[in-house]
Amino acid sequence: MVYSNVFDDVIKAIEDGLYSALNNPSIVLLNILAFVILVFIIKKFFWQKVTTFLEKRREVMMEALESAERERLRAQELQEKSAHDYEAMKEETRKLKEKLTQEAYKQQEELITNAKKEAKRRLEQAEKDIEFEIAQANEDIKKSIKAVAFAAAEKIVKREIDESVHQDIIDDILQESSKS
Repeated sequence: MVYSNVFDDVIKAIEDGLYSALNNPSIVLLNILAFVILVFIIKKFFWQKVTTFLEKRREVMMEALESAERERLRAQELQEKSAHDYEAMKEETRKLKEKLTQEAYKQQEELITNAKKEAKRRLEQAEKDIEFEIAQANEDIKKSIKAVAFAAAEKIVKREIDESVHQDIIDDILQESSKS
């Protein structure tokens, strides 16, 4: 109940205010005159300061928006540059890997070629050593045969023997030389 009395009082005050403008037009004229004087005072004393403040505020806001746009563009450029740099580094890494792989294959081929050359050189050297040993052995055999032939000739000369003894001595020498 208390609330209903308050609401009733508020409604009555509002209605009195609305009807007072119609019942008492001087209040309306007074309000209009007060409004005009208020506008004049604001225009005379405060309008310049308010507009200056609003203009400065607008400039600060515009500057902040421009700064934000510059930063956004700079960030976008940096992002594009970093993406480009990443791709360039990726390509450089791929090329470096490819180059190192090719160099490794070249080194492998060189090592194989050098190993084959070394094996061929050693084989040729071994063949030369074998040929030398064979030639040396042949020389030794020839020297032995000469020595045996010389010894046989010496024995033949020492003995003056007939042809059958002479033939036996030659056969013995040949047998001795074939054994050694």
